[in-house]
Amino acid sequence: MKTNIFGVVDIGAGSIRCQISEIYKNSYAERTIRILEYIVFPLSIGEDTFLKKYITLDTVYKAAEIFKKIKLKFKEYDINGNYKAVCTSAVRDADNKHFFINHIRVKTGIELEIIDAEEELYIKYLGVSETLKGFKKLESKGVVLVNLSSGNVGINIRKNKISLFSSTLPYGALRIAQLFSDIEEKIKYRAYEQYINKLVLLLKKSCFEYDKINSVIGSDTSTGLLLEIFKPEENFFDIIDLANLYFRIKTVSASQISGELSVNEYEAKIIKPVLYVYISIMKSVGAKKLYFSDQNFSDQLTRFYLAKTKEKKFNKKLIEYFFYYGKRYNIDEKHAKQVLIFSETIRRSLKNILNVKPDERTALIGAAILHDVGYYTNINDHHEYSNKIIHSLNIPGLDREILENIGFCSLFHGSGERRSLDAAYYKLSPERELTIKKIISILKIADALDASHMQLIKDITLEALDKLVKVTAVSSVTPFLEVKHFKLKSKDFLETFGIPIELCVRLDYE
Repeated sequence: MKTNIFGVVDIGAGSIRCQISEIYKNSYAERTIRILEYIVFPLSIGEDTFLKKYITLDTVYKAAEIFKKIKLKFKEYDINGNYKAVCTSAVRDADNKHFFINHIRVKTGIELEIIDAEEELYIKYLGVSETLKGFKKLESKGVVLVNLSSGNVGINIRKNKISLFSSTLPYGALRIAQLFSDIEEKIKYRAYEQYINKLVLLLKKSCFEYDKINSVIGSDTSTGLLLEIFKPEENFFDIIDLANLYFRIKTVSASQISGELSVNEYEAKIIKPVLYVYISIMKSVGAKKLYFSDQNFSDQLTRFYLAKTKEKKFNKKLIEYFFYYGKRYNIDEKHAKQVLIFSETIRRSLKNILNVKPDERTALIGAAILHDVGYYTNINDHHEYSNKIIHSLNIPGLDREILENIGFCSLFHGSGERRSLDAAYYKLSPERELTIKKIISILKIADALDASHMQLIKDITLEALDKLVKVTAVSSVTPFLEVKHFKLKSKDFLETFGIPIELCVRLDYE
């Protein structure tokens, strides 16, 4: 039996949390995680960031002292470099975040990593999906996953295994409390409600299937606070209990709340926004229960980084995601499917020449499906609008760089001159630029083979000769537009792979 010790540090808005776990791997390659130690160091980094936009020197120095203790703990368990220390919104949103990270590195040697909001939300989704009993049933009927933290609220709306909407918005509990800190206590709740009601309106406007959602699941420290107060016997809170508590405390001060509910000052400050965020979202979808998972973020991080938790059949789901977003922008589905089929045929048939890596294949699949989404906005400049739309998407679990590559490929997939370039393209590394050129070269050939959008070419075969790649296309009629576009777009293939590619059309009645 194999054993590993792994450390996770989560730098949040109200505390720095350190978890030391032992991971067993048995003969069946199954992993079991056992928590050896879990330590919480209170530190209100969020108080600085959300109010002043930066982390004060005093807080930075306090954080360094905490990390010195964590370093000793790592030494005690002989962890060495076997750890992950991640920063969420409290550090991520601070103007001096790089100074904070560098100071900790210099003083302790511990490397901090800023985790982006999308990845944080995805990790929490994976954790909930694995540990919440009945999750599959809830997801099949439509569910809002609410990751309510101090700085932001992450929203992931899912139905039938597809993410309909995923975004992180500035509606964190501490952020809301600080935003209206100057308002009289007795009427402060009204300001909270107005602000949070706007969040619900944004969700309804942004997710066109919002009216088909039935359930709400909460996560992060906010549900931990509710657990501390309600101590439920099952894995849900009843909306009536949440509403009754909110009605009872909405006009009273934080010090009164602290005494009445036996919570600390920080928790007393954020409890009203926490309650109303959940209550308002639950009411908007008609949910009577707020479900929760008992797995904390440190557990989720451990599973994600060490146990390599992944969404099952994720690559297959990605195709569904791409088509889902394509439908939102009214893509020509038949054309997208044809380009996808041709792209995959080219990749498989010429694997020794093209050497397409897994991430490059993912980008190729995405570009094959989404390259024309820009037609929804502007017919004449659809390449540029395709790039903008794709860059604006957020697909949970998909690396942001891959999504950006898909956008660049859509920008450059036409046969004409590149009239404008995204400024970000000029900043790419040579390696990434080559990746994009490879995908574009394949995409252009696949797109040309259905240039008419009429699926005239039924099938293709490819043959790699000594100095030539020969594409034989089978069609019922002469595909004039496809032949013309193939000639225009084949130049990139030659420049990228160093071998010319030619098209031979065989009519199926011959």
